[in-house]
Amino acid sequence: MVESKRSEPLADRVPLGRRFSAERVAANYLFRPPYPPEVYDTLLELMRGHPRILLDAGCGTGKITLGLIDQIDRADAVDPSDAMLRVARGQPGADSAKIRWIHGAIEDAPLDPPYGLIVAASSIHWMDLDLTLPRFAGALADGAMLAVLDGDAPVDAPWEREETDFLIDFLAAHEGRPQTWWKTMRERLAEPLLVHPRFESLGHRITAPVSHSQSIADYLRCQHSRATWSEDHLGDEASAEFDAALTAILRGHTHDGMLTFDVQTRIEWGRVTKLLG
Repeated sequence: MVESKRSEPLADRVPLGRRFSAERVAANYLFRPPYPPEVYDTLLELMRGHPRILLDAGCGTGKITLGLIDQIDRADAVDPSDAMLRVARGQPGADSAKIRWIHGAIEDAPLDPPYGLIVAASSIHWMDLDLTLPRFAGALADGAMLAVLDGDAPVDAPWEREETDFLIDFLAAHEGRPQTWWKTMRERLAEPLLVHPRFESLGHRITAPVSHSQSIADYLRCQHSRATWSEDHLGDEASAEFDAALTAILRGHTHDGMLTFDVQTRIEWGRVTKLLG
């Protein structure tokens, strides 16, 4: 069991969604594994027959926009974190005249519809759905769809059980209460991402596993890109404790200094209605 050395519970600190505004979180985001190519193929299929115009809602560092921009006409990429957008604008291809990077909350950011596809990648749970979904409905071209997706973490990694036990204990010690909400990536892949009266799900796909390799140092940076493990949230002392303990777990699973694991992504899509009933 991890012992807490902090008198102030971490839960009392910056709310989860706002942690993505931190410079270190945005920089660490680049260490998240890429989405499998099947993600982009699926999104292009969903756009077929509709305007090749994308709204990337909660775009983060731009993985979806940059992965599709060469095959579409234009994209509006919206995110409330200026730090994330600065990282996005520094990526190869980000200076394309076809991309409009928009700093703002999706609930009221300036949009330029109609869109042939709206994508919310690992972001839909941060949005006010009662405001956002009617807005999406009005911004989509006739018959066009909303796609939501999640999955850029190891699935069934050999170290998963030991790592999960550590993470649960770490949170319990530092937040002062047991964690009952925890789900593995495999469990998350099996569950719908969006359940709301305004969303009519029409299908989903779980991509085939794609192998990814990282050093332990890069894996730790990936973890610190996630709101729960943000370095600004944890503080330097707890971050160092976190890194040391997780390194000890991971060290036995490296080959030639690298961790290798599978990544899968869940994509689901459907129509959004303006009115209930």
